[in-house]
Amino acid sequence: MATNKITAEVRGGTGKGVARKLRQAGRIPAVLYGQGHEGVSLSLDSYELNQLLSTAGAKTSVLELEVKDGSKGDKRNVLIKDVQKHPFKDRILHMDLLEIAMDEVISVMVPLEITGTAKGVKLDGGILEMKRRELEIECLPHIIPDSLVIDVTDLEIGDNIHVEDLKVPEGVIIPHDVNFTLLTVVAPAVEVEAAEELEEGEEGEEAAGEAPEKESEAEETEEE
Repeated sequence: MATNKITAEVRGGTGKGVARKLRQAGRIPAVLYGQGHEGVSLSLDSYELNQLLSTAGAKTSVLELEVKDGSKGDKRNVLIKDVQKHPFKDRILHMDLLEIAMDEVISVMVPLEITGTAKGVKLDGGILEMKRRELEIECLPHIIPDSLVIDVTDLEIGDNIHVEDLKVPEGVIIPHDVNFTLLTVVAPAVEVEAAEELEEGEEGEEAAGEAPEKESEAEETEEE
């Protein structure tokens, strides 16, 4: 996996006012965590950051972060921990970065990528339901996959994909129950509704069939 690079500057102030001024100047407030130190307040170039995030796998890639503090600069290996975005504008408000050691196993979330079209969807009108969009894995930083690929081509209605069905790169561990369901192909909604209506109809017929017996019992009581 190629290593992406990004630069940051140490910022002295914190708070909403400082963050607002940074954004107006084309920079994004950020915090660097990990490796035995308290959070370090940084700022990132907005254009450089957006270019980085537009590349495939950026959120699971190891980044080479160059931290500039005056005339000094040092490089660290980091992962993107969290990205806070504006609620309705396509704009980054804040970012958290996590410093890592390349020789230590880490836990990270990676997206699930679907390939192919399930038979149950293509031929029978079924619906592919995703139970999870991402999954936790454990591995060394340099072998973090961009995604975990699932080929659904042969799935029919009623079929499922579990954790045990995933093919993962060597050295990658998934700390989940092997029977954990990731996705399933379900019957079309119209079929489900039809089955429910049929069931309701049968219940109604049974109830109607019981009515005369109750009337008969009432008549017998009156006669007594």
